[in-house]
Amino acid sequence: MSDQGRSDAIQRLFDLLADHLEAWLEGDDLAIESLDQTLQESGMSGEEIEAGVLALRSIAGRPSGAAVATVDEAPGLRAQRVLSAEERESLSPEAWGFLLALRQRGSLDPLQFEHVLDRLTASGVRPIGIELAREVAVRVALRGAGRGDVFEEGAGDGELAH
Repeated sequence: MSDQGRSDAIQRLFDLLADHLEAWLEGDDLAIESLDQTLQESGMSGEEIEAGVLALRSIAGRPSGAAVATVDEAPGLRAQRVLSAEERESLSPEAWGFLLALRQRGSLDPLQFEHVLDRLTASGVRPIGIELAREVAVRVALRGAGRGDVFEEGAGDGELAH
C-alpha cells in the first residue's frame, strides 16, 4: 500500500473514532461499544488500524513501545547507525537506503538524520516509502535541527499533519 493509501486509512480511522466519540458525548451510551463492529465493517486491515493507533499515540506524545531513545547529542562522525525494531518495521529498505545516502553525502547532519527517523517512525505510515522519507528529510534539512517541529499546523492537503 502506498504512503498516501496508509495516510487515507489513518484518516478514515480517525473519522470513525471521532464519530463514535461524538455520539457518546451526545448521550449514545452504546456508541463506544459499537466501535468494534464499525471497525470490522469498515474493511480496514489490522495493519491499518495499528498504524492509526501509533499515529494517535504519537500525537498524544505517548510512545508505542516500552523504551524510547532520544538524542541529546549528535552521534560521532563515524558512528554506525542501527535501526531499532520499530524503525525496521516502519521503514522500507528503499527509504532506509535513501536516508543513509543523504547522511553519507552530508545532506543531513547526524542530529537531523535522527530527527527525520523520529518523525517518520511516529508518522503511523507503514511501510514508509521513499517519497515520504524525502519529504520529511527536506523539511528537517530546510528548517535546521531543533528549530521546531516539521509537522506544523497548516500542512497542505495530503500531507501528514501531526
